[in-house]
Amino acid sequence: MHTQEINEYPDNVKAEFVRLSDWVRQLRKAYGQQVVVRIVDPQSLNGFWKVVRHRIRRFPTFFVGGREKIAGWEGDPDAAVCRVLAARDDGILERARA
Repeated sequence: MHTQEINEYPDNVKAEFVRLSDWVRQLRKAYGQQVVVRIVDPQSLNGFWKVVRHRIRRFPTFFVGGREKIAGWEGDPDAAVCRVLAARDDGILERARA
């Protein structure tokens, strides 16, 4: 987003945008291409559909590994990412041993 567009939003929205952006940068730095992040605006048509379909009531909401839904930062999305990556790595190791 352009700086001018960001400055039009209220301070709490801007702070949340900065927090989310920093989190995504940290994920990319820590895990590289192992993690794919898709950000969906809940006010878009696609976002509205996802809100209704998944019964989302809190933002941000994270879907990790297609299985785990974390509502808000208190749900610890970092730990969920680690769990999914660890489970995926364990599966790869188990298949390699077989």
